Amino acid sequence: MTDSKLIIRNATPKDVDSIVPLIYSSGPKAWNFVFQEGKKTSFDFLNSSYIRRGNTVSYTNHYVAEIDGKVVGSILSYTQPSFLTLTVGTALRILSVYKWNAPKVMARGLKTETIIQPPKSGCLYLGHIAVSETERNKGIAKQLIEYMIGKYTKHKTISLDVSAENKPAISLYQKLGFEIKETRHPLGWEGTIPSHYYMEKKR
Repeated sequence: MTDSKLIIRNATPKDVDSIVPLIYSSGPKAWNFVFQEGKKTSFDFLNSSYIRRGNTVSYTNHYVAEIDGKVVGSILSYTQPSFLTLTVGTALRILSVYKWNAPKVMARGLKTETIIQPPKSGCLYLGHIAVSETERNKGIAKQLIEYMIGKYTKHKTISLDVSAENKPAISLYQKLGFEIKETRHPLGWEGTIPSHYYMEKKR
């Protein structure tokens, strides 16, 4: 895929050390809010779940952007009804990682879903869009999004969520034709997770 050096490909378990920090950077406040519990961190959950199949953060859902053999960007897609199956897998991963504390983590996850909601039926949902700090402003996120839209052609609506604090990302998505459809605010726990915009683009 395109521009002399940039390759976009399916993620693999071997990418774990380079892609997990990118996945985390796509929403650090949300990751920490849900998955920081006791001595366990969001990285404990992400690292152990990414390398396994059948959950929402699995390598099987992700693609990476690579330059000269180095992973510099990440993106994933979800659709219904497969997302529901992945959510069950994620619940099992939470039980495995957090044991007796799993109910607390799941409760915070459900709370977060009021802000970052599951994908709507019929939509191609894009998430975990992130680019390494050293490679930003080079069009990599744009190419990742356009690649996914070009790859999954049967969905007429493409959707995503973005933090209301992330002005550069909002600007990029609007340039690519996404429109803000809804603003979702945390009710009573502002600051822990920022408000989010739900955005859609039609083909």
